[in-house]
Formats: sequence, structure tokens, C-alpha cells
Amino acid sequence: MIIGIISDTHGNRRMMHEVADYLTTRHKAELLIHVGDDYSDAEELAMAGHAIKMVPGLWCPEYADHRIPSTIVEPVDGITISAAHADKDLSARELAATVVLTGHTHVAQIEKLGMSVHLNPGHLKSKFDRGQRPSYALITTLDDEIRIAIYELTGDVRESRTFSRSELA
Repeated sequence: MIIGIISDTHGNRRMMHEVADYLTTRHKAELLIHVGDDYSDAEELAMAGHAIKMVPGLWCPEYADHRIPSTIVEPVDGITISAAHADKDLSARELAATVVLTGHTHVAQIEKLGMSVHLNPGHLKSKFDRGQRPSYALITTLDDEIRIAIYELTGDVRESRTFSRSELA
């Protein structure tokens, strides 16, 4: 399965839609996960017909709405993916997921911590923010491995890591 990850769109809906369309057409992502800021941006992707899971960011009014969860935990193709906009919202349950998604910092990174991979896809806020170019990520689950890559808007890979399923079990 292929999952597209975006974060920190901050109302830049033009860039967000371009990347979401690119993820579903070029990369063949079957699911998108929007990791906050702004929740209304993610809702717009859902209304546009994208299969999407989402969490609100710290600055979204939805973050204070207790009817809207600030974290999600999803079983996907034999792994567990958790998502929260910021590290501070992650409980032990979310931190135990195979892949832990966060945003907030606008700094893209892939890091293995214990038995989990922590992924921040970066931001889609503008052409340059907090010293970072915009980026998005892909998680590809295969029979024996999980591939995680961070992409530039050009489609070029910025960083890529492959993990055997057994090392994350």
C-alpha cells in the first residue's frame, strides 16, 4: 500500500492540492494523511474526493474541540500508523506504533527510535519556511519491508530509508 503524508499547509491550498493530486496520480497513493495546521485544509481535500485521515494542528480551532481527536492510530497493511501534529500529544499508545507521524516543526526527517520510525514530512506552507524547502512523504508497505521517503516538490527524493518489517515488529 502507498500512503501520502503532508503537513503544515497553513492555508496554502494551491500547493496542497498540487501535491495531493501528484501523490494520488503519480505516486498512486491510496490514502493521504494530513498531520495538521490547518484542519480546514485537510477537510477541503476530503471534499475534493481524496481518501484522507487528518488531525488538527495546535493553531486550529478544531484542536480545542474535544469531539475531534488530536491523534489517530490506524492499522494499515499489517502495520500501525499513529499521527499527531506535535510530539506533546503522543501517548505511549501512539509512540508504540510502527510509524509515528508528526508535523509542527516544518523540518522533514525520518528517524528510527526503538521499534518505531518517526516521520515528519516537512511543510507545504510556502516556497521556504523556517530554513526548509517544502516537502511531503510517502510510506510504501511491501511484503517484507516498509519504505519511507521524503520528496521535494520537484518529485526528487530528499531522503529515503527502507526498514524490514521484522526490525519494526
